[in-house]
Amino acid sequence: MKYKEKIATEIIRMIEQDLCSISEICKSFKISRKTFYEWKKEKPGFKEAVEEAIDHREEVMIASARIGLKQLLEGYVQKKEKITYIPDKNDPVNDVEKCRMVEKKFCPPSIRAIKYVLDREERKKDKDRLLASERRPLVIEVQDEETRRQLMILQENGFRPGGSLNAEVVASVDKKLEEELKTKSEERKVENGQEQTEQGQVMEQPPAAPVEKPKVNLYPFLPPGYTSRTD
Repeated sequence: MKYKEKIATEIIRMIEQDLCSISEICKSFKISRKTFYEWKKEKPGFKEAVEEAIDHREEVMIASARIGLKQLLEGYVQKKEKITYIPDKNDPVNDVEKCRMVEKKFCPPSIRAIKYVLDREERKKDKDRLLASERRPLVIEVQDEETRRQLMILQENGFRPGGSLNAEVVASVDKKLEEELKTKSEERKVENGQEQTEQGQVMEQPPAAPVEKPKVNLYPFLPPGYTSRTD
């Protein structure tokens, strides 16, 4: 069937309002499901509109579910109306309202709904804890170098057994250990050289020269160039 804009608009409206399933919609417009999906494939605008309608429908359903769940958690008031009709004196064919009674009933919170929310929150916490433990790096402390070497072989072999029998894996690990040992040795030499240099600088420092104190003028009242007779 040829694509028609009017039919496409009605299909999108029915999807958004959640009136019928796709099969029922296609049947009401006398088109096949194959035609519907061909339109989605060939018409990008129709496909985008259908997806937006489905998203809007899901949002409305979720909002309604949240409202219903909120009422079950908090409790709600249920109203019930009872209307009594009597024949109309002036028009016996029709009836008129005689009285209207409104009954209100408070429905308490649902224990099942509360338990559902609490269980869901607990499952969420368990999932978050599991994800956090998976993200945390694995730290293994070893007491000797040979155990560390065997762990490195296991890691180099992709945590699969038999790595110690693979000559390439063992050679790669031994090379890493040799480079690591060489780096530590060079760092130790540099540190020792710096310590010796600092100690030599401390030992080579000459003793501090004595500071000569200025002479105190015992006769500050005399003019410059004059001295007392006792000097």
